[in-house]
Amino acid sequence: MAPFSTQEQEKEALDWVILRDGGIALYWRRKYLDEDLEWFHQQNYLIHSFNCGKWTPDEMHADFAQTLGFPSYYGHNLDALLECLEDLSVPERGGMLVVLNQFDTFSKGSGASHPRSERSPAEIVLDILARTSRYFLLTGRRFLTLVQSDDPRLHFARLAGVVATWNWREWSCSDRGL
Repeated sequence: MAPFSTQEQEKEALDWVILRDGGIALYWRRKYLDEDLEWFHQQNYLIHSFNCGKWTPDEMHADFAQTLGFPSYYGHNLDALLECLEDLSVPERGGMLVVLNQFDTFSKGSGASHPRSERSPAEIVLDILARTSRYFLLTGRRFLTLVQSDDPRLHFARLAGVVATWNWREWSCSDRGL
C-alpha cells in the first residue's frame, strides 16, 4: 500500500504528511493526538500505544517486546530493537502506528544520557523508529510514530537524517503556548 495516490498527496492526507517529513510527528495537545489517532483508526492502521512516563531502558525494551510480540531471543538492546522492528508484520492495508505517550518524561529521565554516546537513548530510539519507517516505505508498507510530549519545547534532531517536527496544528511556537 505504500505508494500514495495523487489524490492523497493533493489532500495532504495525514499519513502522507508525516511520512513525507520523516515518519515521526510530535504532539503537545492531547486533543490533537486523539483526533489524529481516530483518523488512523478509520484508515485501518494497527495502533500500538506505549506509556513512556515510567520507562527505564530495561522497562522500555520489555514494553516493546511484549506489546509488539518480539521473539523470546530479543536481546533487549538498541541494535536488537532495530532488527526486531524491521521483522514486524506491518499490514498492507493501512499500516502500523507506534504512539509514545509522555515521551518527554523518558527523554529527560532515564533516557537522557548514555555514557558511551553523544546521543541520548531517547534520541536513539526515535532514530531507530525513523529508520524503521523508511525501511517499511521501501518495502511497500507504512510505519509511523506519534510522540506525545507534555513539554512543548521537546526537540529531536538527527533522526535518520531528518528532524522530528511538530504536527501541523502545533507547528508554530504560539500554538504550543510559547
